[in-house]
Amino acid sequence: MKMLFFSADKSEVEHVSQEFAQAGILSEVRTSSTKLTSSPEVELWIKNEQDCHRAFTLCVRLGIGFAKRPFQPEEVEC
Repeated sequence: MKMLFFSADKSEVEHVSQEFAQAGILSEVRTSSTKLTSSPEVELWIKNEQDCHRAFTLCVRLGIGFAKRPFQPEEVEC
């Protein structure tokens, strides 16, 4: 198994896990609690390491998980 990414936002991790399932990529969601953070982090693990490249490609294509782009408002000229 290989951890793909983690987030404090459980819904984001579960969304990516659902996308992986639809693509036939087996994954597992785990919650890790450390004393260094106030909220537990949720991790997404890929069960088969040979699916890692497909999983990364899917994240980039969909703009999810580690490839999520931050919101930037567009500038509009008047």
